[in-house]
Amino acid sequence: MITAGAKTDAKGGDAAEPAVDRSRPVVAQVGRLGPAYWTWVHEPEPGQPRFFGSALVEGCSKTPWWVVPLLWLPLFTYCLAVAVFKHGVAPPLALSLALLGVLGWQLLEYLIHRFIFHAELNSPMGITFHFLFHGCHHKYPMDKLRLVFPPVPAAAVVATVYGCLVSTLSYEVALAVFAGMGYGYVAYDCLHYMMHHVPSSLLPGPLLRDLKRRHMHHHYKDHSKGYGISSVLFDILLSTQSA
Repeated sequence: MITAGAKTDAKGGDAAEPAVDRSRPVVAQVGRLGPAYWTWVHEPEPGQPRFFGSALVEGCSKTPWWVVPLLWLPLFTYCLAVAVFKHGVAPPLALSLALLGVLGWQLLEYLIHRFIFHAELNSPMGITFHFLFHGCHHKYPMDKLRLVFPPVPAAAVVATVYGCLVSTLSYEVALAVFAGMGYGYVAYDCLHYMMHHVPSSLLPGPLLRDLKRRHMHHHYKDHSKGYGISSVLFDILLSTQSA
């Protein structure tokens, strides 16, 4: 299947235009789309096309949703426990700091989504980078195995957040805030999966159904709105709220 093909020129012939052939690995093809990539990538298609020729790399590019809580919840819970039981942070204060961390994650989620994942990089390498990190999700939004953060890029974000916190806050406070940001991240990835793969009628409560509706609007109607996924707070504050 070819998803972007030739167009007819003014003389009735076929004007050459880059194409993406889904029968071949997709990632190697997207860089040559040039500016046409930005139209192509925001025209969603169903299915789970092959991304890489190498079976090993292809396998590593896929992440089941349950890997996220399984891998990260023990680490963040350990950090919160260390803050309370080893460094003496009172439980009410630890809870407050963790909630502050959740809020901090929601801001970081918004900023990453808006200014990194939706940055328009027009070089072949920039387009390929965009497709790998976020464009693939917009092009194939129902691909279950390329929705949540794979462990390696997630670890880079987690390590960066940890380093920033411990260098600016006292260690025990940093641990509690870090745990809260981690819980916020896990909630984000799990909620994101639910929004794509759980019917609205099965989502518990009107808040989650509204989050799903807004996120589907971001995918299928206006990708310049609705950058928050686990919360609409910063979309409201920064005037990017979905309809």
